[in-house]
Amino acid sequence: MNDAFDWATYLSIFHADRAGVAEDILSRAFAGPSTPYRWLARAVSRRAEVILDVGCGAGAMSRELARGGRTVVGVDLSFAELELAASRSGTPWLCADGRRLPIADESCDAVTSSMGVVVIRPVEKLFAEVARVLKPGGVFAFMAPTIRPLAPRDLHTLGRIAMHLHGVPQFPGPTEVTGYVPALSAVGLRKVEDRRERYRFTVMSAEDARLVIAALYLPMVSAARLQAAIDWMSARVERSGPFTVAIPMRRFVAVK
Repeated sequence: MNDAFDWATYLSIFHADRAGVAEDILSRAFAGPSTPYRWLARAVSRRAEVILDVGCGAGAMSRELARGGRTVVGVDLSFAELELAASRSGTPWLCADGRRLPIADESCDAVTSSMGVVVIRPVEKLFAEVARVLKPGGVFAFMAPTIRPLAPRDLHTLGRIAMHLHGVPQFPGPTEVTGYVPALSAVGLRKVEDRRERYRFTVMSAEDARLVIAALYLPMVSAARLQAAIDWMSARVERSGPFTVAIPMRRFVAVK
């Protein structure tokens, strides 16, 4: 995509209009019994008492982390997402930029981010802020959509959706995060894990088809092409029954 594209405006409008849509998809995406949120939460020690969730959206990750004796603070730039988060949980919420966190130095045992690293740019500023607020020995756990692993059937389904869209989902930052390790190292964070997992969302109805398309960043795709993809998915359900859409994710864990 053209580097001059106004991602800030696009994201602001997207999340104002579709607050909670990422949670609607990822909370129903499974690999065995686990969702992406549960997978990311497992990277955080049970001993962590103060956790910052950056790019928290409607708060699914923050709620996954919540437990007695622990403080979880969700941070996001979208008022609409935070209003929805507040309606679902009493967790503290902050409207703030991940590149300028209103959090004291070395005050957090862990920082998480479920999608922030492909949205907050430049990612080096996010990483610098994470390093600043983490205590020595603190953990930064984040995940992002990626392009593998995918099975042949997954590729067929995703390919047909892309064909009808005449495009593929876009992000402000790259999804294959080849530059993350140097960027983490530059701010004093040491990578200790890099894992991938394939999650699957089951499309059971026309409403599910609309939800899948609504959750994608598709700034250059026309309304007609969006509807064409929805129609194809809906027709497939009517013809053959429910089917799955693969959502491959990548999880990084780094320690200060």
